[in-house]
Amino acid sequence: MPSLSHKRGTRAQITAAAAANALRVGEVYLITDEARLTVGTSASTHQPAAKQGEGGGDPWTWIKLAADVANNTVTSAAATGLSFAAAANTMYLVELIGAFQSAIATTGIAVALDIPSGTVAGMAVHPSNATMLTGTEQIADGTTTGATTGVRAGATNIPIRANFIVSVGATAGQVQLLFRSEIAGSAVTLKAGLTAMGCRII
Repeated sequence: MPSLSHKRGTRAQITAAAAANALRVGEVYLITDEARLTVGTSASTHQPAAKQGEGGGDPWTWIKLAADVANNTVTSAAATGLSFAAAANTMYLVELIGAFQSAIATTGIAVALDIPSGTVAGMAVHPSNATMLTGTEQIADGTTTGATTGVRAGATNIPIRANFIVSVGATAGQVQLLFRSEIAGSAVTLKAGLTAMGCRII
């Protein structure tokens, strides 16, 4: 019987290939660490298939933060690993669910998305004390209108949640989560094992 094989790699390897514009439209790939097929939809995007038992398939794709990432500056930096390849002229919902720590209680955080083209709007919230929430908004690429001004306690896991809507324009590319500290020299750290980013096309 003739054999049929497909190009294969881990989710991270296929994501890296997408970031390098190395996928081919219509080509099938095996995501080895998920035992799942995916089909290239452009040089930088692919559509994973649902497996038996997943019903119609979850429209969301989730990316877990693999290692803690810290930033002690007021300049936004990439949250390494929390990104996805976005297609041109496509709209996405993006969610961040997770935890972070501030070095001290009086240091806040800001999170935003860096997009390849188009427009974005969103907001992030987290507890500022035991009974109140604080937050920031994003209405422009790669930046927020401010940062929060503190947390319930320093060096303690603080839940954070953010929701964004992204309308990618004519240029495809990576959508990357950025984050920064409110105060220079006082670090904020997104926590691995407790933080994930999801995206879906709408």
